Amino acid sequence: MPDIIKSETIHRVISPCDTPVLLIIYNRPDNTQKVFEAIKTQMPKYLYVAADGPQQGNEEDIEKCKAARDIIKPDWDCELHTLFREHNLGCGKGPSQAITWFFSQIEEGIILEDDCVPSTDFFLYCTQLLDHFRDNERIFFIGGTNFQRGIERGSGSYYFSAGNQGTWGWATWKRAWDKFDYFISSINEFDFKRIVKNFFPDSRQREYWMEIFREVKKNRFNESCWDYQFYFSNWVEGRLSVLPNKNLVSNIGFDVDATHTIGEQNPLMNVPFGSIIPIKHNSNIFQDKNADFYVHKNFIQPYAYGWHGLLGFPFRLNRRVKRLFGIQGSWIKKKNEK
Repeated sequence: MPDIIKSETIHRVISPCDTPVLLIIYNRPDNTQKVFEAIKTQMPKYLYVAADGPQQGNEEDIEKCKAARDIIKPDWDCELHTLFREHNLGCGKGPSQAITWFFSQIEEGIILEDDCVPSTDFFLYCTQLLDHFRDNERIFFIGGTNFQRGIERGSGSYYFSAGNQGTWGWATWKRAWDKFDYFISSINEFDFKRIVKNFFPDSRQREYWMEIFREVKKNRFNESCWDYQFYFSNWVEGRLSVLPNKNLVSNIGFDVDATHTIGEQNPLMNVPFGSIIPIKHNSNIFQDKNADFYVHKNFIQPYAYGWHGLLGFPFRLNRRVKRLFGIQGSWIKKKNEK
């Protein structure tokens, strides 16, 4: 049975938000309801909803997918477009193909997944910055999250970042998504090593991203990721993202149904909202490497620094020796198989 693509216009007399919104859903109706309610407050004129299909033969999954789709009933004046998959693509190809579908019809827009609840400020922030950086090829997306624990970077409402950890509620342009290469087939390791060195001054940051690059290049866990490929495809162009100086998106997906965001005590879950309206722009575009290092040290690899970092040195040395002699094996692959 083919995938179901549907478009309809729902007429109500209410003023809308003109920026198109894509909502990516799957089988979590409770989370989908919360994100949909947040979108509803903005009454977007153009709403796109992409739903991955249920796992074959899994009756519980079929029911959950249907329940999530049934939530999508706009009661405002909007143009609703839906892409409801009949078969499961997974959390790598599912979202990436949904975004490709979105940008096959529009030039710029806001993207939310079913576990990322946006604040009211988020929509205006995205809309204004999509306009502000529309023709600036140095910027590849507008992120909605902030993990700086109250530290404000620069004097504006936002700062510039490499962008990793920024796509939990974000916005971008077709021009940036067109650079997306799911298998990063056009990037070789030599060039990527040079690129990573420019973005990340700390050796452990560089080592971390080189490990991920190698795994993606070998298609070791591409079935479960798409964001790494998006970052890498734009990093080779020297592009930066924009991140807010206050958090505008809260991830509520740290539960038993999650694929990546697991752990009830994770410090990245349910980060409270702040406000950055009115927007104050930055005149100089440069990567705040201190901000990126702060996120890496405190959230991405907190175990690699301080005394933990010293204790982990033999482990890192062992990996380098294995790589030098071509011995197969990866800590990332093992971690994802657990």
